[in-house]
Amino acid sequence: EIGPLMPEAGIIGEEGAARTGAGRYRIVIDPIDGTAAFVSGLPTWCVCVGVLRDGEPVAGVVHLPCTGETFSARDGEGWWNGSRLPPLGAPAVIGDRFVAADGKLHVRRRITYPGKVRSLGSGAYHVLLAARGAAEAALLGHAHLWDLVAPGAVLAAVGGRFEYLGGGPVDLMALADGRRAPDEILAGAPAALERVRPLLGRA
Repeated sequence: EIGPLMPEAGIIGEEGAARTGAGRYRIVIDPIDGTAAFVSGLPTWCVCVGVLRDGEPVAGVVHLPCTGETFSARDGEGWWNGSRLPPLGAPAVIGDRFVAADGKLHVRRRITYPGKVRSLGSGAYHVLLAARGAAEAALLGHAHLWDLVAPGAVLAAVGGRFEYLGGGPVDLMALADGRRAPDEILAGAPAALERVRPLLGRA
Protein backbone atom coordinates (compact mmCIF):
# COMPACT_ATOMS: atom_id res chain seq x y z
CA GLU A 1 0.00 0.00 0.00
CA ILE A 2 2.94 2.36 0.57
CA GLY A 3 4.38 1.74 -2.88
CA PRO A 4 1.74 3.62 -4.92
CA LEU A 5 2.25 6.73 -2.77
CA MET A 6 5.82 7.02 -4.08
CA PRO A 7 5.81 5.03 -7.34
CA GLU A 8 9.37 5.98 -8.34
CA ALA A 9 10.87 5.07 -4.97
CA GLY A 10 12.73 1.87 -4.28
CA ILE A 11 11.56 -0.29 -1.38
CA ILE A 12 13.85 -2.12 1.04
CA GLY A 13 12.35 -4.29 3.76
CA GLU A 14 13.80 -6.61 6.38
CA GLU A 15 11.31 -9.32 5.54
CA GLY A 16 12.10 -9.36 1.84
CA ALA A 17 9.86 -6.62 0.42
CA ALA A 18 11.94 -5.11 -2.36
CA ARG A 19 11.59 -2.86 -5.39
CA THR A 20 14.53 -1.29 -7.20
CA GLY A 21 12.99 2.08 -8.06
CA ALA A 22 14.28 4.75 -10.40
CA GLY A 23 14.24 7.92 -8.32
CA ARG A 24 16.15 9.56 -5.48
CA TYR A 25 14.04 7.94 -2.77
CA ARG A 26 14.08 4.61 -0.94
CA ILE A 27 11.33 3.49 1.44
CA VAL A 28 12.85 1.33 4.19
CA ILE A 29 10.59 -0.90 6.29
CA ASP A 30 11.17 -2.93 9.45
CA PRO A 31 7.89 -4.65 10.45
CA ILE A 32 9.19 -5.54 13.93
CA ASP A 33 12.32 -3.95 15.36
CA GLY A 34 13.10 -5.75 18.59
CA THR A 35 11.99 -9.27 17.66
CA ALA A 36 13.43 -10.78 20.84
CA ALA A 37 11.48 -8.25 22.92
CA PHE A 38 8.34 -9.11 20.95
CA VAL A 39 8.81 -12.84 21.51
CA SER A 40 9.48 -12.27 25.22
CA GLY A 41 6.32 -10.21 25.63
CA LEU A 42 8.15 -6.95 26.34
CA PRO A 43 6.38 -3.77 25.17
CA THR A 44 9.36 -2.02 23.55
CA TRP A 45 9.28 -3.53 20.04
CA CYS A 46 8.25 -1.18 17.26
CA VAL A 47 7.25 -0.83 13.61
CA CYS A 48 9.51 1.37 11.45
CA VAL A 49 8.91 3.03 8.09
CA GLY A 50 11.56 5.46 6.88
CA VAL A 51 12.43 7.38 3.73
CA LEU A 52 15.91 7.94 2.32
CA ARG A 53 16.59 10.73 -0.15
CA ASP A 54 19.98 10.46 -1.82
CA GLY A 55 21.12 8.32 1.09
CA GLU A 56 19.93 10.67 3.85
CA PRO A 57 17.02 9.83 6.20
CA VAL A 58 14.50 12.61 5.60
CA ALA A 59 11.23 11.20 6.92
CA GLY A 60 10.08 8.39 9.12
CA VAL A 61 7.52 6.97 11.50
CA VAL A 62 8.20 4.61 14.40
CA HIS A 63 5.22 3.24 16.30
CA LEU A 64 5.23 1.20 19.51
CA PRO A 65 1.85 -0.58 19.53
CA CYS A 66 2.09 -1.74 23.16
CA THR A 67 2.85 1.67 24.65
CA GLY A 68 0.98 3.80 22.13
CA GLU A 69 4.05 5.91 21.40
CA THR A 70 4.55 7.32 17.91
CA PHE A 71 7.67 9.15 16.75
CA SER A 72 7.82 10.84 13.38
CA ALA A 73 9.92 13.22 11.34
CA ARG A 74 9.49 15.21 8.15
CA ASP A 75 10.90 18.42 6.72
CA GLY A 76 13.47 18.73 9.49
CA GLU A 77 10.96 18.48 12.35
CA GLY A 78 10.71 15.63 14.84
CA TRP A 79 7.61 14.69 16.79
CA TRP A 80 6.74 12.44 19.73
CA ASN A 81 3.07 11.69 20.36
CA GLY A 82 2.01 14.89 18.64
CA SER A 83 4.48 17.18 20.45
CA ARG A 84 7.43 18.67 18.64
CA LEU A 85 10.78 17.45 19.90
CA PRO A 86 13.24 20.19 20.92
CA PRO A 87 16.74 20.30 19.48
CA LEU A 88 19.27 18.14 21.30
CA GLY A 89 21.22 20.10 23.84
CA ALA A 90 18.08 21.27 25.63
CA PRO A 91 17.57 19.88 29.16
CA ALA A 92 16.98 16.13 29.23
CA VAL A 93 13.42 14.91 29.59
CA ILE A 94 14.45 12.33 32.20
CA GLY A 95 16.81 13.18 35.06
CA ASP A 96 18.84 9.96 35.21
CA ARG A 97 21.88 10.02 32.96
CA PHE A 98 22.02 6.85 30.85
CA VAL A 99 23.13 5.28 27.62
CA ALA A 100 20.75 2.93 25.80
CA ALA A 101 22.58 -0.12 24.48
CA ASP A 102 22.02 -3.64 23.27
CA GLY A 103 21.79 -6.40 25.87
CA LYS A 104 25.29 -7.87 25.38
CA LEU A 105 27.26 -4.66 25.82
CA HIS A 106 28.59 -5.88 29.19
CA VAL A 107 30.03 -9.00 27.52
CA ARG A 108 31.90 -7.12 24.80
CA ARG A 109 33.17 -4.04 26.60
CA ARG A 110 34.79 -2.67 29.70
CA ILE A 111 32.38 0.14 30.52
CA THR A 112 33.55 3.22 32.43
CA TYR A 113 30.48 5.32 31.67
CA PRO A 114 29.48 6.91 35.01
CA GLY A 115 25.73 6.79 34.43
CA LYS A 116 23.40 3.87 33.86
CA VAL A 117 23.30 1.54 30.87
CA ARG A 118 19.80 0.45 29.88
CA SER A 119 18.82 -2.17 27.34
CA LEU A 120 15.17 -2.11 26.30
CA GLY A 121 15.19 -4.57 23.43
CA SER A 122 14.94 -2.39 20.31
CA GLY A 123 17.76 -0.52 18.61
CA ALA A 124 15.30 1.83 16.92
CA TYR A 125 13.73 2.71 20.27
CA HIS A 126 17.17 3.26 21.76
CA VAL A 127 17.91 5.80 19.02
CA LEU A 128 14.62 7.55 19.73
CA LEU A 129 15.41 7.78 23.43
CA ALA A 130 18.57 9.64 22.45
CA ALA A 131 16.61 11.81 20.00
CA ARG A 132 14.17 12.97 22.66
CA GLY A 133 16.92 13.67 25.19
CA ALA A 134 16.09 10.86 27.59
CA ALA A 135 19.27 8.90 26.86
CA GLU A 136 22.60 10.66 26.53
CA ALA A 137 23.36 8.43 23.56
CA ALA A 138 22.53 5.04 22.11
CA LEU A 139 25.00 2.31 21.20
CA LEU A 140 23.78 -0.12 18.56
CA GLY A 141 25.43 -3.29 17.41
CA HIS A 142 26.31 -4.00 13.78
CA ALA A 143 22.94 -2.70 12.61
CA HIS A 144 21.12 -3.13 9.30
CA LEU A 145 19.75 -0.29 7.17
CA TRP A 146 16.16 -0.98 8.28
CA ASP A 147 17.20 -0.51 11.92
CA LEU A 148 18.45 3.00 11.19
CA VAL A 149 16.42 4.95 8.63
CA ALA A 150 13.13 5.73 10.40
CA PRO A 151 14.64 6.55 13.83
CA GLY A 152 17.55 8.24 12.03
CA ALA A 153 15.15 10.72 10.44
CA VAL A 154 13.89 11.70 13.90
CA LEU A 155 17.45 11.90 15.22
CA ALA A 156 18.58 14.12 12.33
CA ALA A 157 15.58 16.41 12.80
CA VAL A 158 16.75 17.29 16.33
CA GLY A 159 20.41 17.75 15.42
CA GLY A 160 21.73 14.26 16.14
CA ARG A 161 23.58 11.80 13.95
CA PHE A 162 25.01 8.32 13.59
CA GLU A 163 28.74 7.68 13.91
CA TYR A 164 30.73 4.49 14.04
CA LEU A 165 32.11 3.71 17.47
CA GLY A 166 35.59 3.61 15.97
CA GLY A 167 34.99 7.05 14.43
CA GLY A 168 33.60 8.33 11.16
CA PRO A 169 30.12 8.87 9.70
CA VAL A 170 27.75 6.06 8.75
CA ASP A 171 27.07 5.76 5.01
CA LEU A 172 23.55 4.35 4.94
CA MET A 173 23.56 3.59 1.24
CA ALA A 174 26.54 1.29 1.76
CA LEU A 175 24.10 -0.90 3.74
CA ALA A 176 21.38 -0.90 1.08
CA ASP A 177 22.21 -4.44 -0.03
CA GLY A 178 21.21 -5.81 3.40
CA ARG A 179 24.67 -6.19 4.91
CA ARG A 180 25.33 -5.33 8.54
CA ALA A 181 27.27 -2.21 9.45
CA PRO A 182 31.01 -2.97 9.74
CA ASP A 183 31.27 -1.47 13.23
CA GLU A 184 29.01 -0.69 16.15
CA ILE A 185 27.06 2.55 15.79
CA LEU A 186 26.63 5.44 18.20
CA ALA A 187 23.58 7.72 17.98
CA GLY A 188 23.08 11.09 19.62
CA ALA A 189 24.16 14.71 19.57
CA PRO A 190 27.71 15.17 18.23
CA ALA A 191 29.02 16.52 21.55
CA ALA A 192 27.45 13.62 23.46
CA LEU A 193 29.04 11.08 21.14
CA GLU A 194 32.47 12.56 21.81
CA ARG A 195 31.87 12.34 25.58
CA VAL A 196 30.56 8.79 25.52
CA ARG A 197 32.86 7.13 22.98
CA PRO A 198 35.94 6.77 25.21
CA LEU A 199 33.81 5.44 28.08
CA LEU A 200 32.73 2.35 26.12
CA GLY A 201 36.13 0.80 25.55
CA ARG A 202 36.68 -2.72 24.29
CA ALA A 203 36.60 -5.52 26.88
